[in-house]
Amino acid sequence: MSLYGMDTDQGEHLAKELSRASRSFAQLSGNLTPVIAVSPWRGPDGEQFRSDWKNHSRMLLATSEALRAAADAVREHVRQQQEASSGRAGVSQTGVSQAGGSGSTATPLPAGGASGSASGGLWDGAGQFIDTVGDGLGWLADRASQAAANLADAGGDVVGELVDAGGLGWEFLTTGEPPSVTELIAGGTGLLAAGINAGVSASTVGLLHPHLLDDGSPVAGDPQAVGVGAGPAQNGYRNTPIPSSLAQIMGGVTAAYEDGGYAGTPDAAVRITAVDKGNGPAYIVTIPGTSEWNVRSGSNPLDTVGNLASASGTLSTASQAVTMAMRQAGIPDGAPVMLVGHSQGGMTAANLAADAGFRGQFNVTNVMTYGSPIDSTRIPGSVDTLALQHPFDVVPRLDLGNAKPGAPGLVGWPSSSGATVVTLPGPPGAGPGDVLGNHDYNAYAASVAANESSGALAAYRNAPSTQAFITSDPGQVRSTTSGIGRTE
Repeated sequence: MSLYGMDTDQGEHLAKELSRASRSFAQLSGNLTPVIAVSPWRGPDGEQFRSDWKNHSRMLLATSEALRAAADAVREHVRQQQEASSGRAGVSQTGVSQAGGSGSTATPLPAGGASGSASGGLWDGAGQFIDTVGDGLGWLADRASQAAANLADAGGDVVGELVDAGGLGWEFLTTGEPPSVTELIAGGTGLLAAGINAGVSASTVGLLHPHLLDDGSPVAGDPQAVGVGAGPAQNGYRNTPIPSSLAQIMGGVTAAYEDGGYAGTPDAAVRITAVDKGNGPAYIVTIPGTSEWNVRSGSNPLDTVGNLASASGTLSTASQAVTMAMRQAGIPDGAPVMLVGHSQGGMTAANLAADAGFRGQFNVTNVMTYGSPIDSTRIPGSVDTLALQHPFDVVPRLDLGNAKPGAPGLVGWPSSSGATVVTLPGPPGAGPGDVLGNHDYNAYAASVAANESSGALAAYRNAPSTQAFITSDPGQVRSTTSGIGRTE
């Protein structure tokens, strides 16, 4: 005999198990949150972990609430099933003697008749009402949680922008060098956007957060092995050129430009290449430039938002994601590191080299940028820095030569990067008005290939620090690509 409906004993057992699971998730969040909050883990990794845990904790509590609601729903269905199965029959009525009749007859109401339909409809309606209310409360809980997160995020961004502005002032006091015009404009724009985001979030009680110019938080994926030189390709990625010259090193940036969109690198990526010539590995980190243009925070940190953050003189989310990727790639303490980047990638490289905290983690010996405005970036003289530009590329000149504000106009200031600046011959076919042609990363690589055998390029290539990264032996080279991204 088949059973239609619910086995109420099993239903009650299911409700108990759902309730037990709900309590377990809530207890897990409650037990771990205070431990994580006071854990003696200092530094950017610890702060990132605690920030991530807030989202994990909210997910645990949301799961707990969903399980509790499911338990309540099962209990309600058990109650309805028990009511329907209680055996309540229709009410019988004593018959009335009819003319010509011989007696009385009972005329019972059939079970499930009018009164049964009415009560069943009532319970069904009540159950639907309860489900609707439960769904509504769940929706409100989700919205309330998101609203609180939006308000906290928007307020934190304003505080962060103010701290960054204070950092520029502190550098002025401690070094005597005022912030550049570019840093002030970029930082002021970021602070204005953060104020707009906070205003919108506050006025809508957290229901809306525009995320205008919101650089979010960094993420980095696990390193994916890639082929080297003419060897077989790995994981579907283009091979990294053997770093036998400066132009070939720049080829690693070109390869990184093409890595976005793969499963392991969905947004953007950096290539990390190890060169071991018998004295321990040296690492080349190649960083591509802007690949998206937008003013709202997205998952790709190499975008307009990242450009503005980099120009303000602070560590952008892209810079922090590159740091995470380098740690995950296992770069050991003391190993020489060369940072190479085009456009925004060069700004990222320069900002990292200028950051004392980053240099405390990695032994940065060399930086090479091309098409990047880095005159205002305070890179120590101990880092061999090469800045390449085409004569009509406007991008490396966007920092106005490190100009400072002063009455009545701008005040010239020497470059802070300490870089050897090399102006290459313009790319063939690119006139003064060809913005894209003069800024193209492939054109830069071709210009370097044609000119690195002499002059300042040859001197940089042959310097002892650079030679640690130069080899023509593919057996001395291994390479990976790591995805970098942004979360709101």
